[in-house]
Amino acid sequence: MNGIIEISSLYKSYKVQGKKDVNVYSDFSLNIATSNHFICLTGPDGAGKSTLLKLLSGVIRPDGGEVLLDGLKPDNNSENFTKVVGYMSQTLGLYGELSVFDNLRIFSGLKGLNLKESSAYLLDLLEKVNLLQFKDREADALSGGMKQKLGLTCAIASKPRILILDEPTVGVDPVSRQELWDIIYDYINKAQAYCIFSTAYLEEAAKADITLMMNDARVVLQGKPSDISKKMDGRTYSVELGELNYQKTVREVMSISERCCKGSPLIDVCPRLSKIDIVTKDKDSKKTVYDFLKDNLGIEVTVEKRKPILEDAYIYQSYLNRLQKESDVTSCSSTTADTYKSSGNSTTQKNKSFCTPLKVTPYDTGEPVVMVDKIKKKFGNFTAVHQSSFKVHKGEIFGLLGPNGAGKTTTFRMICALLKPTSGNVTVNGFDLKHAKDDARATIGYVSQKFSLYRKLNVYQNLEYFGLSYGLEIKPLKARIEELLDEFSLRKYKDIQSEDLPFGLQRQLSMACALIHKPKILFLDEATSGADPVARRVFWDRVSALASSGTCVIVTTHFMEESEYCDNFLIQDQGKILVLGAPDKICIKDGHRISIEQAFVELVHKFRAQKT
Repeated sequence: MNGIIEISSLYKSYKVQGKKDVNVYSDFSLNIATSNHFICLTGPDGAGKSTLLKLLSGVIRPDGGEVLLDGLKPDNNSENFTKVVGYMSQTLGLYGELSVFDNLRIFSGLKGLNLKESSAYLLDLLEKVNLLQFKDREADALSGGMKQKLGLTCAIASKPRILILDEPTVGVDPVSRQELWDIIYDYINKAQAYCIFSTAYLEEAAKADITLMMNDARVVLQGKPSDISKKMDGRTYSVELGELNYQKTVREVMSISERCCKGSPLIDVCPRLSKIDIVTKDKDSKKTVYDFLKDNLGIEVTVEKRKPILEDAYIYQSYLNRLQKESDVTSCSSTTADTYKSSGNSTTQKNKSFCTPLKVTPYDTGEPVVMVDKIKKKFGNFTAVHQSSFKVHKGEIFGLLGPNGAGKTTTFRMICALLKPTSGNVTVNGFDLKHAKDDARATIGYVSQKFSLYRKLNVYQNLEYFGLSYGLEIKPLKARIEELLDEFSLRKYKDIQSEDLPFGLQRQLSMACALIHKPKILFLDEATSGADPVARRVFWDRVSALASSGTCVIVTTHFMEESEYCDNFLIQDQGKILVLGAPDKICIKDGHRISIEQAFVELVHKFRAQKT
């Protein structure tokens, strides 16, 4: 029987001008049965997901072997093939200067849709995705979530039998993400079509008929998500903390995970719902977990088995992949935080394993390092931010959450001294931004969502440039660069131009440049967007270490679970703060702790319902 995807002996490499070809796929074969209507690819940066989707959609061609999609050879010059497939790339490919409706007409027409007879159909499609009122707006003027909706609508408009989506919800808030998936499910189910998609959200991967976990252009795990998850039975636990300080204990337990301490039995540590979810190296390790936490942190906790989820299997498989590569680099050998220097080592004593935990104290509740007082920002007649006020303290991790277009980035840019408020005041490290903007900037580190370093400079040159820009003297700057090259695993890439780095390493370099001058405040604008769970864990290991050393960290994120790491966060929509406080205070419903995502969605829906 023919499969929906049939690949045999695939070879694919990329040519890089003036350099050796980059080989991606070598003798790769894959067969996916037609019974699987939702097919998911997941894996870290550089796993080969986007390349595979481009091959399946006919955007690029194989160098060798055979690729068949529903029995057809991918060829965008073939009318038979182009009518069958709808493709949405990560970059969307929209025409920014054209209107929403013009974009939809162009993409539909290119796929053979009769535009004279289809205007009513296309307008109805825009109404279904809540874009009809914006049909005359330029695509570039849309929010991130709206652009994703338009890109998806353009892919669906020609009624393809197979929909290929490359990370369709990356950088999208939970409300918009659910709306996008409602559109996708509705189309696939009604048309009895197929959806082949990639994602960094494991909860999305868990809803597929079949999920492929990829690494280094290989499928390392494949199957029905529930079957993959079941393989983790006996390795997944939940730690209840009782009266212990949630954020403090989370950071301490993170610092003795296997990523930071090789003798640790804990492969993964993740805060969820006021508990700590654990994945262990060995099965049936309940007593091991209890004893390890008591021996290393001196804490009494309750350890219970929990039902495994797909993310647990992903983390465990990534651990096995790392072991196979015999990597001896730990993610937490942080030189940024002096308190973290002793981590990464373990000793054994009478069959007990001891690690050196991070010394964590609750954040300083004294004088705030960031004070935002009734800031307002207007663009013409449009008010992007309404009278926002909040404070952030030394050593605090503070989150700014909200749907796309809620005013988060505008707020972020105002407190980073990148945008002047229309009214109100911002004080950063004691400097009033109205009068001492440059002084304040010297104490700030900033990582933007988009890679914004100098692409033609190599890794070392970027670090050197930013260090000099912050006024560091040559000798201490060189020593600092050496520290950061090791801390961020960039040493072997130091002579490579930043534009040639994989996305994950570009993210590492951005963080290193932001920390070159040891800032007192670190601003992270969706810094984990598109990152896989392992990369996000490594990122938060580092952020936790920085906060424990006294750095104030302010983050925006669309990964709601990441807000569990925050001491406090706010949720805003349409420029107004809806709620502000700690996760345990905000995320309560009927006396029970709920997820941040649930709290987020319910708050936003309630606010919007009240406005209408």
